[in-house]
Amino acid sequence: MENEDFTVGAYTVALHSSNTNEWPSVVYNDIVVVAANMLLDSLADGNVKLSQAHMIVISDAQRVMPMQIPHPIMRMMTDFYAKILQPPRVLAMVTSAPDRWASLDLTPLEISFRARSFFLATKAADAWFGPLELVLEYDPYRPAVSDDTISTRLRDADPEGLLLRPREIRRGRRVLYQLGRFASDLFWRSVLTELTISATTASETNTTLLKSQTAIRQRLVELRGTLPEETLKVSQSSPVCNVTPKLAKLVEALSIYDGHGASFRAIVVVKDRAVARVLVQILQMAQLGLPFIRAAEVRHGAMNDADYQKQLYRSFDKGQFNLLVLTKPAQDLELPPASVIISYDIFEDQLSYTYFHTRSKGRHSHLLHLVEQGNNEQRRILAHVETVGADLRGWIAGFVKGDSHALQPASMYTGLDPCLSDSDDEDNDDGTYKEFILDPTTSARLYKSDAEAAIHRFVTSFQQQTPWAQESTTVSLERYTGGSPEGDPQGSYRYTIVLPRSTGIPDVIGPYCATKAQARREAFFRACQECAQRGLMDYHHFPQPKWRTSEYTSQAGEGEVPKEIQTANTSSATHGYPRKSPDFWANSQSYSTTVLYPTVIIPDNLAGQPHAPVVLLTRAPMPLISDFLIFFSGARATVRFYKGAPFEVKPAQLQALRGYTARVVRALVNKPFDAPSDSLLCFFAPLSAGWQPLPGTQGVQWSQLPITEHIPWDAVQLAADYFGVPLYSDLASLDDNARDAIVQDRNVEFTMRHFLVKVRHDLTPLSKAEDSPREAEYPSFLEYCKARRKDFPGLEDEKQPMVEVVAVPGVINNLHPMSTPPTPPAKAPLKYLIPELTYKFTIPASTFRTLWLLPSIMTRIDSYLLVKELDAKLFHLSIHEQQLLIALSTRAAWTESNYERLEFLGDAFLKVVASNYLYVTLPTAGEGVLHYERQGIIGNKTLHECAMRVGVCPYIQHKRFVAKLWQPPTAQPPSANAIDEDTEMADAEKNAAKGRGAGGQKKSKKQRQLDSQNTLWMGDKVVADVVEANLAAAFLSGGHEVALQAARRLQIPLPNVAQWTDFARMGALQQPPAAAAAPNVAALQPHTLEAVQAVVGSTFSKPELLAQALTHGSAFGSAELASYERLEFIGDAILDFLVARHIFERHPHLSPGGLTLLKGAMVSNRALAAVCVHLDLHRHLNAASEQLAGTIRRYVEQLGELRAREYDAAARENRLPGQYWLEMPMEPPKCLSDVVESVIGALYVCDGFFEVGVGRFFDAVFKPFMDAHVRLQTLSANPKVTLLELLQAEGCQRHAVVKKPHERQNMPIEMEVRVHDHVIAEATDSSATIATRKVSLAALDVLANDPELLARLCDCRPGDGKKPAPKPEPTVRDAEEEEAAEVEEAMDAMVNDGEAE
Repeated sequence: MENEDFTVGAYTVALHSSNTNEWPSVVYNDIVVVAANMLLDSLADGNVKLSQAHMIVISDAQRVMPMQIPHPIMRMMTDFYAKILQPPRVLAMVTSAPDRWASLDLTPLEISFRARSFFLATKAADAWFGPLELVLEYDPYRPAVSDDTISTRLRDADPEGLLLRPREIRRGRRVLYQLGRFASDLFWRSVLTELTISATTASETNTTLLKSQTAIRQRLVELRGTLPEETLKVSQSSPVCNVTPKLAKLVEALSIYDGHGASFRAIVVVKDRAVARVLVQILQMAQLGLPFIRAAEVRHGAMNDADYQKQLYRSFDKGQFNLLVLTKPAQDLELPPASVIISYDIFEDQLSYTYFHTRSKGRHSHLLHLVEQGNNEQRRILAHVETVGADLRGWIAGFVKGDSHALQPASMYTGLDPCLSDSDDEDNDDGTYKEFILDPTTSARLYKSDAEAAIHRFVTSFQQQTPWAQESTTVSLERYTGGSPEGDPQGSYRYTIVLPRSTGIPDVIGPYCATKAQARREAFFRACQECAQRGLMDYHHFPQPKWRTSEYTSQAGEGEVPKEIQTANTSSATHGYPRKSPDFWANSQSYSTTVLYPTVIIPDNLAGQPHAPVVLLTRAPMPLISDFLIFFSGARATVRFYKGAPFEVKPAQLQALRGYTARVVRALVNKPFDAPSDSLLCFFAPLSAGWQPLPGTQGVQWSQLPITEHIPWDAVQLAADYFGVPLYSDLASLDDNARDAIVQDRNVEFTMRHFLVKVRHDLTPLSKAEDSPREAEYPSFLEYCKARRKDFPGLEDEKQPMVEVVAVPGVINNLHPMSTPPTPPAKAPLKYLIPELTYKFTIPASTFRTLWLLPSIMTRIDSYLLVKELDAKLFHLSIHEQQLLIALSTRAAWTESNYERLEFLGDAFLKVVASNYLYVTLPTAGEGVLHYERQGIIGNKTLHECAMRVGVCPYIQHKRFVAKLWQPPTAQPPSANAIDEDTEMADAEKNAAKGRGAGGQKKSKKQRQLDSQNTLWMGDKVVADVVEANLAAAFLSGGHEVALQAARRLQIPLPNVAQWTDFARMGALQQPPAAAAAPNVAALQPHTLEAVQAVVGSTFSKPELLAQALTHGSAFGSAELASYERLEFIGDAILDFLVARHIFERHPHLSPGGLTLLKGAMVSNRALAAVCVHLDLHRHLNAASEQLAGTIRRYVEQLGELRAREYDAAARENRLPGQYWLEMPMEPPKCLSDVVESVIGALYVCDGFFEVGVGRFFDAVFKPFMDAHVRLQTLSANPKVTLLELLQAEGCQRHAVVKKPHERQNMPIEMEVRVHDHVIAEATDSSATIATRKVSLAALDVLANDPELLARLCDCRPGDGKKPAPKPEPTVRDAEEEEAAEVEEAMDAMVNDGEAE
């Protein structure tokens, strides 16, 4: 380094041992090497200052982290470095064994050094020496309104968007944010040119062009002539700079390579095609100051054009172009090695990272990552991508060297972001159509550029679910040297992909292609086609496009709602949202009916009756559906699903299936129904009685059970042709015909049907009906028929046996535990039938019992399809589907579970996240400000706005399933033309506002009921609660990190928080200027630190925070930053969450009202004050008020007496102690509860906002104390008060604790607890007070152990917020009719309002 004009000096042990300050002899060197301990001593003695240095370089920084006693480096950073206003830069180098790289956590160093780690240098002697990776930070950019004037003028010229499409608006916005105002103007000029040209062409050829479009065309032509010319200004120091800091940083990086001469080659990778096109134009401009740059854009569709690839390869190799700009779809294109690869955008995909290495020259090249300064999300992505394990590192090394035989290891992360961006057109540059595979569940498209990553996800998930298989996937290359079949004289390539044999997919052989890259892509795409056609590849493996927040929202102004969302006339806090239907059925219309995908449905035997398996045949492969429960008359059964192998359907079989499906629907709804086979999106069929699923195939995506040979096609055809056949032909066959039969007493299709219970050989038509009220007035069954049947012809056999029957109930909602049969008719039921007059239904009873459940099953399947869709699109498969379904289900949906318990937990989690964020981003704010700001994050208004902006509302399950309105999914006929369709939709909206149908005619009651199913009327609080429930579902699925990512995807306002460690990082970077005024360790009383650490069971890494946590405001006047108030704010949130999580897990069946009561009791000021005294924390409180000290002493004395009294009573009565602090006549000093929360907050902050120490304290100390004292039975000194509070919290209005009347005097007192006239608990005692206490405790036990009791008994809250007056217990049919009446009343109100307007 001396040769580089640097001077180097060393501060040695000899110099340090001198009695004089020897630093002046070395400090004037450019570089000084010194040991950490000697530098710390010198800083403490004042012999040298860190402010004299420009940079501090720390070697072997990994040794700093694991030490219990703070390392000298850490002490230097906290005691000296942190107090410098403009500290020098820090470069810390970390070395570690390669096998630890994937798990290496550099967060403690980042926080201490106020630094950021971006990548690991993954180099090994026998591995690929990749390019030198560098991170270039650029300043954030927020464009001004004046930067987008052209797009504003364009929108003014075309306000209706007739020519200017929303996609162009999005592209222009991205160009502006990525490249700046000058690039945005270039983009809009080209768009304007295209619009005027296309408009001119349209005006000449389209005779239906509207006059408004002609006017827009004229305005566009005029606008093009008035646009001013602007000059490119790159310098960031210039006030007229018109490029982004990101583009300026790219130009700065490229300028470094000016001296490389003819050897310079660069590749710039961007996300958006529109950005790439404009970027190439700018790089070609002379004003840029880079004359050596010769840039070109890699054309889309290049992979399909062998001549273009060869020409591009030669041009780049020879230097005709020395810089290529490409997007992700072209990342695998074969190109000569480049000297620099620039990742203009950050890609969360290690496959792209591998291709970056492939395109480089190894150690002789650079890989540059452009990262926005302070952007934690980009930092997270880059750290994730560059965390490479040993297996992946070895695969990358082999792949770069040309070994492509093995598929990527399972540890490789391939994100769900698609290769194609929104800027990519549907067609290639040459006009060819982009071939893709459609996922029916999510509507995601898989293009050829996505195929390799999709196969990797497919194989990885297969290996995870079938670990016993131990099968690998290989990729082999074959070169045809004798001239390809296509006639290529230079030879061609093709790949063969061997997937795991257990998938049942044969070797996939790709087509011959001119290049290896194209052959590899084609082979992987063909493998994806094979997997998708067999129903093995589903939404888990497809890339998911970016969720558009505008999908269900419009450009609404402040205080407005999107146009597709209605506002209730009676309340501005109630809105109507368009109900989402699953994409699966809409996408199924594009599938042929020649191949069907079976899903076997097997319910358990419900109510002791046999249920045969049936098969649901869909045109598109249905994803695996999770098991769920169905209910009937107090019984429950699990419905299980098995996937079958797809099979081809013959035309005759298809017609039989169509007829069978129509017969099933007609029998279920008891009304006419018919649809052609090409309109039905699914079919129903029975399975043979002997069919049994193979062991281990239930719930397995890869199972391909043979189905077609187990479908009884003769029985299908019979049911398709006939609804019934005669039951009685001769006496010998009656018993066989009666087995597993449904019968009807007349030869008409739409009539009552009955299950045949048994043949009564002891009865004949001449017998007297002893136990059948219907025929009791007649001498015999035969006489009844003669009297009641018109034109009765008589019987051929008057001695035939009778058959005993029971009515088949009408279809109902089986999704709720209260599902019961409809109200029976007033007239006497039919019990016996004469076989000769009876017809047998052509579907067996065991099969029809399963089919009878189909309306409810299909409704629940639709719910799961919506959940899968939302989970994949919005949450990227991070939430368990069952939890997400519960989170999206409201009480009004009337299903087994609703979101209320999850909302309880999610509310507490959101409070923690918001508190963490505000604590670190507002370091000078006091407690009052923090509380106010937190409400702005967690308030219902904010959460409702987030849900509307993101588009979650249409997915909420808020409609009760009405069985009588059910129909199977059918295809919608396409519209004749777009213009007529738009006109029809506009007319439909006007008519709908007045409750009218097509043609302006008033809709029928049935039509209005059906229409009402498509709108979800919900209160804003319900929507906000669903958002919180989604957070809880995410937390239960993957912990804090997954729940935080869910909050970000729901757009809860937490700017720049990308992962949980960001809280600590952001807090370390934003120290309050008044920190010096805060109490330090010296402010602690003697032995306080040791005593408190012994109590909490953890060490405070920052004792000064403990000092602050124990400091009352009176010790520092009114200085909020010096007292415990900020720590109490964060401690209150984390304790609230820990308690909520504890009681949520401990009481899995307790109602939300009970959970709220328990949590309120555990975190109340009285309870926390008792904990403070129990732990002696009050002895360490630093306060300057004698009056406060005296109050604390009196409270502690009285509390001790109450505690001793309660423990003595508990010992005598052989019970656990209760909440003795509730008997305290005086209110506890608030500082006692505050100090508990502040100490917890200090420990939480010391641990980097993780629950390590806090969790240990909670589990070992706080939880045992609360569990010993706080239970439902001890929430109040009077259990009756607790019981009534619990029932009121659940919304129940009909409950009472009553005394049973006595028949005579001196009898024991008998007490009952009644809910809706049902007795749920009884107790007896000679004392009325004790009997009341006993019965209240018993009722609390019942409610805690039976989570469905209130749901079964109470109907006070059929919706959200409704509390109707007491009324008789409703049946299911009553409830459905009541809902239909409510819908009709609401629609009539809308009609009246519209007519009044």
